[in-house]
Amino acid sequence: MSLQAVNANISRVPFFRFLKFEIRDIGELHAEAEMTFAPRHIGNPVMEYYHGGIIASFMEAVSAITVRPDFADTPAKPINLTVDYLRPGVKGPLHARATITRKGKRMASVSVITWQTEREKPVAEGLYHFLLV
Repeated sequence: MSLQAVNANISRVPFFRFLKFEIRDIGELHAEAEMTFAPRHIGNPVMEYYHGGIIASFMEAVSAITVRPDFADTPAKPINLTVDYLRPGVKGPLHARATITRKGKRMASVSVITWQTEREKPVAEGLYHFLLV
């Protein structure tokens, strides 16, 4: 599926529009995205840090798209997730890269990393499992 088609599908999902992200690169086993900072993403208003739930939701969305780029027809259903928050997400764009580590007929596992300025300094890492129906 083309990058343009995937981003067109994203624009049709209200929660994805709320997150305000765009897929920048997609391949057979990976996807990379960038989320633009918005005041509604703030979890700590004093420090202007991202809310942890926003970070986890962004990671889940990119993971699900990696597993099923044509998600409009048959979306992957999340069944389990683990998120490790490593440092605060400060005001600014947030990047994510999801990589499929295992994909079978019924289930897929996806590893995700998010960062801001340097990929070597991740904001969060996660492991997501999806049921493929």
